[in-house]
Amino acid sequence: MTEDTLRRMKPSATVDPGGLDRLLAAAAATPQKPDRRRLVLAGAAVGLVVSAGAAGLLPGSFTDSLSFWRSETGGGVTAESGRRLAQQTGPDGTVLTVWSATGTDGTTCVSALYETPGPLNRPAPADFHSAGGQCTPAGGPAEPFGSVGGSAGQDGVHTMWGTAGTAARAELRFPDGSTRPALSAAGFFFCWYTADPSAPTPELVGYDADGHEVGRTPLPNLTR
Repeated sequence: MTEDTLRRMKPSATVDPGGLDRLLAAAAATPQKPDRRRLVLAGAAVGLVVSAGAAGLLPGSFTDSLSFWRSETGGGVTAESGRRLAQQTGPDGTVLTVWSATGTDGTTCVSALYETPGPLNRPAPADFHSAGGQCTPAGGPAEPFGSVGGSAGQDGVHTMWGTAGTAARAELRFPDGSTRPALSAAGFFFCWYTADPSAPTPELVGYDADGHEVGRTPLPNLTR
């Protein structure tokens, strides 16, 4: 909400021929208080422009990490056109973020990064950990829920993404019954977990808009 500095003026039955000129002169001479709504929108726009990336402003580490977008699409999708779509709490004080861009032919590329927390529309990071991604051509057959891709780090942290299919939401369900919401972005559900070589791994469980389960996918332990 903004502070509205305008007041409604009741029309007068008497017309002062010089009144309009005096009002305009007074308005021009009076300092105007910035409109907070405009400032917020301007700030959001600047954040999106920087994170989507004028080429000279994006960190080299960021464009290098997302360079497979360009190579896999013949230049149709680039890091410069990427946007941070969603984020959620990650391991060790980081946030798991999802970056995505779509080319003119409909091909969509996604990448998962672990970054320092901040607003969703903050500039692209220079310091982060990449967890992989993929590019999906347009016009392919519709994937059902739970077709999974992902990666694993040396610390055992697994980052997985599964196709959304008909699911409206999904959660990570651990062997002890606890759950963690999955992150929805670009037609996928993204999640992370630490895999213990001697313990069972979680499942990705999807639900439709009415809360009915539409499928579940056991997630792998890539360190075994």
